[in-house]
Amino acid sequence: MKEFRKKVKDKIKMYSNKTYLDGYIKNEFLTEDGTAEIYINIEYKDELFDIWTYGKQIDLEESVYKFLENKTEMLGNSIPIRLHFIGCSFNSSEQEAIKHMLKEHYAIELYKIQKKYEKYRNKIIYFILFGIISLILYAITCHFANPVFFQTVFTFLFTFSLWEAMDAIIYAFSEIRYEREAITQNLLTDIVFDNQDTDNK
Repeated sequence: MKEFRKKVKDKIKMYSNKTYLDGYIKNEFLTEDGTAEIYINIEYKDELFDIWTYGKQIDLEESVYKFLENKTEMLGNSIPIRLHFIGCSFNSSEQEAIKHMLKEHYAIELYKIQKKYEKYRNKIIYFILFGIISLILYAITCHFANPVFFQTVFTFLFTFSLWEAMDAIIYAFSEIRYEREAITQNLLTDIVFDNQDTDNK
């Protein structure tokens, strides 16, 4: 049992090492110009599109987005991405449609995360203002003869507001900003079709 635990710890140490991850990313993805090359193999056109969508609302399979995100989440958000579609030929109109669907998907995701970002930003502002008001009220109550109860209340409100604001800044706010950068990275993905079909049928 002890030997197995030691192996587990050794593996965790090995694969959580930044040098190992950087080496893996460099060997598997990065080109000389610093762009990450990602390849997605499509055997049949039908497997690329969501069968539940139709007409102007047609969309790519959710697995396509998941595939891209699983690959890019280990890369730094500052690394440009080039996504290659291989294994199947697409005519020019299909290529434009696929590019549009990918861009539109991440544009919508960026819009949603930006609304979430603004929500947390406003939450932080409100808590800070509430904390300042509580601090001012605490200072005012100190002038009264027996302000112990109100001092306790306003001290709690100030502490609570400050705690909530810092929690939002340190955890939720920073996480949302990182997620926003990741979505923007995917939005800016350069899309390449290696097996090009020149006809427009």
